[in-house]
Amino acid sequence: MKKYFIAVAALALLAACSGKKTTEPALIEEDIYAIDEAAPGAPALPTVTGKAAKPVNMRDSLKVDPKKGSVIQKKYKGTFPAADGPGIVYDLTLYYQQDSDDGVYEMDATYLEAENGKDKTFSSTGKRKVKHGTPSNSEAIVYELIPSDGDMAFYFQAEGDSLTLLNQELQKAASDLNYTLILVP
Repeated sequence: MKKYFIAVAALALLAACSGKKTTEPALIEEDIYAIDEAAPGAPALPTVTGKAAKPVNMRDSLKVDPKKGSVIQKKYKGTFPAADGPGIVYDLTLYYQQDSDDGVYEMDATYLEAENGKDKTFSSTGKRKVKHGTPSNSEAIVYELIPSDGDMAFYFQAEGDSLTLLNQELQKAASDLNYTLILVP
């Protein structure tokens, strides 16, 4: 019985590893560059781990079920305020199937004038899950973005063609500052 189990496990491992080879560069160096609080009353900004290049195309990692429709890709972009600079440009791409609440994401965060007046970009990838309701709106649709590196999840409320950053309690910022990403056509 043990030999059978080992053989099945080995075959599963081979099947999992026998995908397309990628020509993407290997992850060489990681830095964490985060601004914990952009403004009083603002939601905590996502901590984004920096990578020289995206190590994987997240669309390829999406588990596709033919019963759940076609794969949808949506790209959002916006600039959030930052405490120590002119802002952080977020570029978020979501991949999911039309009849599924699960998906994946890729996000670049460019900290404007971060180091000696030069911009610095970091990338994050992970899973996207859909939640329903917030403390102030039971009908709200909320995207939970769960980073692959184990960092804290962050949340966006879908509002038409935009996504608004929420705090960990699923509440919008108490300030009048802009924490909204807009759908890129």
